[in-house]
Amino acid sequence: MKKAIKIAAISTALVAAGAVSTAIVSAWGDNTGGRKTYTLAQINNGDLGDKIVFNSIKDDTLPDGNIKDERNFVAARDASTGNNGAKNVWQNNEITVEEGKTYIVRLYVHNNNPKGTKAVAKDTAVNFSLGTVVSTEQRVDGYINSSNATPSKYWDDVVFKSKDGRKFYLDYVEGSALLENNGVGKNPGVKLSDNVVTNGTKIGYTSLNGEVPGCYQYANYITIEVKPVFENTSIEKTVRKLTDEKFSEEVTAKVGETVEYQIHYKNLNASEVKDVIIKDSLPTNMELVKGSTKLYNTNYPKGATVNNDTIITDGINIGNYKVNGSAYIRFQAKVVDKDLSCGKNRLINWGKADALVGVSTNVKAFAVQDSADVYVTKECEEQKTYKCEKVDGKFYGKNGNVVDEATYKAECEKPEEDETHKCEVVKGTYYGIKGNVVNYNTYKAECEKQDLPETGATEIMTGALGLGGVVTAGGYLIASRKQLR
Repeated sequence: MKKAIKIAAISTALVAAGAVSTAIVSAWGDNTGGRKTYTLAQINNGDLGDKIVFNSIKDDTLPDGNIKDERNFVAARDASTGNNGAKNVWQNNEITVEEGKTYIVRLYVHNNNPKGTKAVAKDTAVNFSLGTVVSTEQRVDGYINSSNATPSKYWDDVVFKSKDGRKFYLDYVEGSALLENNGVGKNPGVKLSDNVVTNGTKIGYTSLNGEVPGCYQYANYITIEVKPVFENTSIEKTVRKLTDEKFSEEVTAKVGETVEYQIHYKNLNASEVKDVIIKDSLPTNMELVKGSTKLYNTNYPKGATVNNDTIITDGINIGNYKVNGSAYIRFQAKVVDKDLSCGKNRLINWGKADALVGVSTNVKAFAVQDSADVYVTKECEEQKTYKCEKVDGKFYGKNGNVVDEATYKAECEKPEEDETHKCEVVKGTYYGIKGNVVNYNTYKAECEKQDLPETGATEIMTGALGLGGVVTAGGYLIASRKQLR
């Protein structure tokens, strides 16, 4: 569960013209999705025209000492090997680092247009990005920007790896940024702003004005120095209930119960560390028991009570510790219910140890932290849900939520059905057989029964053939009524 983070912010890029690359693959790119590459012959043949392009030459026929694939323009080397000019050996993909050593990171900038001062790149700036998370690997990214180049932004990286698997970060050596070229950066080079490792800084040939002409004679080399700072602190956070003998990474407790936390600190540095600060971050629903903090170390084997409760605010200074020296800090906290949720709650508590490290002018510090958990279950009565009800002056809608009266009526009160009048006369209005408003004649035709016409013998005789149907229908009607009884 241990985590290590660098808490101090990184401060705010004698290289020969050539380099010997020892790796092929590098995480290069640009803001056009991958630029075209050119051989030197194609460049000299005028394939670029008036277009300004950086670091796009790929030519294996170039003499040793030249960068044969300019897309891999970020590289690193051990500074202790010295400056051997064209014989410098650069690692442009990965480099293994060791404690106590300094490393040089190089960024190469070449405007590939052969027209020299007739093809000047404008607003050319560079910057390096160093990792900020303590890890066994650190990637250093290098960037080139130019307002009139195509692409206008280029990047590449080199990865630093720990030799022994220990975690580290890269400490930029302030004031080490250097630009070398045949102009303003002519031997021994010109210093660049430390902004090269933050927002970036302009470079140039005649001055640091961002203007870089095309062709090899105007190529630029930007370097910085970095030092690996290795993790030097170990911390272990545990917890127990007051009735338990042993500490563990988690316990289950109830509201009102008191638990005891323990932080075990150990110095893993190669030398003594001073003024170690221990700090704890109590979660909501845990309250420090005042006066309960105690320190156990070689000076206080039976424990010494700390006279303040700043362990959860500014932290407490537990003194100096030699190599492998250690200490235990214990304090108590009570479980309270400020905003516990119904059911199981996980209350995570973080302990942190700060130790000063690093040798550069901007001293760094590690904050190594670890956590312990308290689980609390809150029993809650089942809450009744009201749907389309009025309770205690509140209106509850169809989904059980509180609504205003208008919404309540719209969602919950059934509208009265419209009264339908069929074959009726209401207030002088005639309604037909379908309930629609009609005139008097239509009303009479649809709704008033008609008298049967009187018929004579001739009409009866001529209609005799139709009586069978009438009788049959009448018989069917009678039979149907009998079945319904």
